[in-house]
Amino acid sequence: MDIRVLRYFLTVCDAGTMSRAAELLHITQPALSRQISALERELGTTLLERGSRHVSPTESGLYLRRRAQEIIALADQTEADFARASELVEGDVHIGAGESEGMRVVAAQIRTFRERYHDVRFHIHSGNAPDILERLERGLDDFAVLMSHPNIDRYAHIRLRPTDAWCVTMRTDDPLASRETVGPEDLATTPIIVPERYYRDGHIAGELASWFGDRAPAPEIAATVNLAFNGSMLVREGVGRMLAFDGLVGTGPETGLTSRLLFPPLVSVIDVAWKRDAPLGNAAARFLDFMREGHEAERAPAES
Repeated sequence: MDIRVLRYFLTVCDAGTMSRAAELLHITQPALSRQISALERELGTTLLERGSRHVSPTESGLYLRRRAQEIIALADQTEADFARASELVEGDVHIGAGESEGMRVVAAQIRTFRERYHDVRFHIHSGNAPDILERLERGLDDFAVLMSHPNIDRYAHIRLRPTDAWCVTMRTDDPLASRETVGPEDLATTPIIVPERYYRDGHIAGELASWFGDRAPAPEIAATVNLAFNGSMLVREGVGRMLAFDGLVGTGPETGLTSRLLFPPLVSVIDVAWKRDAPLGNAAARFLDFMREGHEAERAPAES
């Protein structure tokens, strides 16, 4: 497949008509139609539903659209890395990150780095751990910010100094709202909502399972979520209480929600990870050096 033709295809999908797409691409409509038809023949499938005034992607076309966006983004990133002189610190750094207060540390490093290198742009993709790691493996992101990932040693990584504390988010009229902290036994009799990566084969898994241990009966799982915001909507509607990292969900009288830390305390470590031996672009490599310098500077007082 020719990347140029993939760009043509994406333009047609966005424009909705061949004529409008041809105008945007500065080519003739017949030439554009021939290119799209040739792409369909190459792939052996129909990519566009052609109406009298409008075209729209078929099921195969929707799949190609998603893949083409990824291919072109990766091609553009690679081309940009090679196009810049090695002594210049400019370009793009792509970071995948889960929801975490630890992202504040990374954000502070980004701010300081950009004060020195104004021409570097950062692109943050939020998601859950499987999504973030898939993007890292496919080269779409340079770094991944992960919380207590069980296979972190598979990757090169820097462990950030802060940790994420777990809490339970509930409605303000919940009986547990009067408590300072919440223990396993407090959550044993009502439905709870948990992050999907901590739920396997019908049971709580990972560090949450260790926290519950034998101190309370297995809780009732009402729902799983991959991002905390949607989980907060479930809490607000009375589906259950949610276990998540502290600080991810807005609380207070105006939200109808409040949070309490878990006791015994439960914390997750935070790592910035990247693929071992994978080449990084100039901007990403410089940012990695910058993070390492900051990490070493933080460790030195603690070890002295």
